Amino acid sequence: MKKISFLAASLLVAGGAFAQGNTQSSTSTGNANSVTVTQSGSSSSAVGTQLGNSNALTQSQSGGSSNSATSNQRGDSQRAFQTQVGSSNTASVRQGDGMPLDNGNLSTQTQTGNSNRASAQQLSGANTSTQEQTGTTNEATVFQSGSEGNVARQRQRASIDYSAQDNKASISQLGSGNNADQDQRGLFNEATAIQDGVGNRSAQTQGVIVHSFNGRAFVEQIGNGNSASQTQVYDNQNARIEQTGNNSVAVQEQASLVDFQAGNSAYIDQDGDSHFARQRQLGAANQASTYQGSNGNSSDVLQVGNNNVSVVKQNHP
Repeated sequence: MKKISFLAASLLVAGGAFAQGNTQSSTSTGNANSVTVTQSGSSSSAVGTQLGNSNALTQSQSGGSSNSATSNQRGDSQRAFQTQVGSSNTASVRQGDGMPLDNGNLSTQTQTGNSNRASAQQLSGANTSTQEQTGTTNEATVFQSGSEGNVARQRQRASIDYSAQDNKASISQLGSGNNADQDQRGLFNEATAIQDGVGNRSAQTQGVIVHSFNGRAFVEQIGNGNSASQTQVYDNQNARIEQTGNNSVAVQEQASLVDFQAGNSAYIDQDGDSHFARQRQLGAANQASTYQGSNGNSSDVLQVGNNNVSVVKQNHP
């Protein structure tokens, strides 16, 4: 069994901690495992890689730009936290695929600055992933493979006023517990959640504290528990939910808070099983469309304001 010595790791970190071109690399194979890396400065890079048993990795890079942190953990309890401050950061975590059951998983990545990229796969096990980014033109992606616990939460914050825009958040969960939550503020943001099978649930919010415009939110749920809600505040937002099979429920709320004409659009499509759909729009020039294939059906639409349009079709082919 090969384990990196904690003393050696500390020396590596200390040697590069305050240099301009930091770099660090750690490898653990087997047993209790754990690595902690802290770097300060710019052009940092920290890698990782652990193979089996109790696992854990913390990488923190601070006060610089062009940072990059990668971690790759396979079997057993796994965990990984990566925190970066600065611009053009990249963080990636993999976790799992050591089979069987791919074990504990958990991944938290926090980035502050602009043009950041965060990606966490998890390839099954108990799963959980939280990614939070602050700034503009950030991207966050979570993919949590076939079965086990799932849960994923991504926040790309700011506003008061605007200081987050052009952010993209994407979650894909393939089977089991499911649960996804994304929260975006500012302008021209996109949020996508796709859930396949079993528990499902998804809540996406775009807007507030203070303005938020031109957001795009999409949820697709295929089979089992279902339930999806999307809330968008302010103008020119677009929300879409598609549900195929089983217990359904879809709720979308859009509100324009005075400044501009709203121009929001909301779309729900439910095919098969229990259904229920609710759309709430406040403001002017909004559009709401609800389509429900056969089985349970039920729909309610409330629009408050001028020049709004609503379409509801039930038992459509």
